[in-house]
Amino acid sequence: MRADKAVYIIILIFMMTAVGCGSPFKKADAAFRRGDYQKAVELYGKVVQNKRLDVKDMARAHYNLGRSLDRLGRTADAVAEYKRSIDLEPDRQEVYMDMAVALDKIGLLEQEVDALSNSLILKPSDPRAESMLGECYAKLGQFVNAKNMFDKAVRQNPRDPQNYVNLGLADDKLGDTRGAILCWETAVRLKPDDEDALQYLGFVYNRTGRSQDAIRIYQRLLTMKPNEVRYHNNLGVAYYNSGQYRLAMKEFAKVLTIDRHYPGANVAETLSKKFAARGHN
Repeated sequence: MRADKAVYIIILIFMMTAVGCGSPFKKADAAFRRGDYQKAVELYGKVVQNKRLDVKDMARAHYNLGRSLDRLGRTADAVAEYKRSIDLEPDRQEVYMDMAVALDKIGLLEQEVDALSNSLILKPSDPRAESMLGECYAKLGQFVNAKNMFDKAVRQNPRDPQNYVNLGLADDKLGDTRGAILCWETAVRLKPDDEDALQYLGFVYNRTGRSQDAIRIYQRLLTMKPNEVRYHNNLGVAYYNSGQYRLAMKEFAKVLTIDRHYPGANVAETLSKKFAARGHN
């Protein structure tokens, strides 16, 4: 009986010790889940000081410390923790993805390319990673690489309008206006109220002399945002280019009413005066 009691006590002590060792993770995880990131940083900071942790647990602790720091806006410190996690356990795709997001925030785009490329090695054909890498290449001015990634993203997820918006931007930068228009028109078919695709279409229609198409697009945008000054301004330009001067004047007058300091307002005012002088009011 005494032997059984002794065994029970030993097991109980072992269980209490195990729970005690695990509690820093539990408390830190709980702090992170409830949004107390400052407390999470403190607790994960203590966890990473525990020299008895195995490699996987240490990698997890550095990763979660990085996530907590990132939530606090300490992005550079977060990146350092993500890198420590990767050094310990280099095959966790989510760490590369979170690090890429952090690197983008602080403008370290070349490092972001590396992080996303490593993520795609671990999880090939990941649409999110492909799209992010394409956007990163675009920010670096590497539009051929950007187009290649957006092409892949479209093939992986052909129902996502954002992929077509991004591909259209790359095509436009590479001088393929027709390809850009096709992409943005596809995005609008998939999502009729996609503001990005609509405004890019309106702009390129104006630029290429398709004034009636531009008018249609900007009228549509103004049903979504009736007081958006740039849409009134660009609709005025489309009316002007199509020779509909009275309607152009009305749009330019709205620009001046909404925001006289809008960058295009001085042009709107000049054109309005010119129209008035010609007797178009």
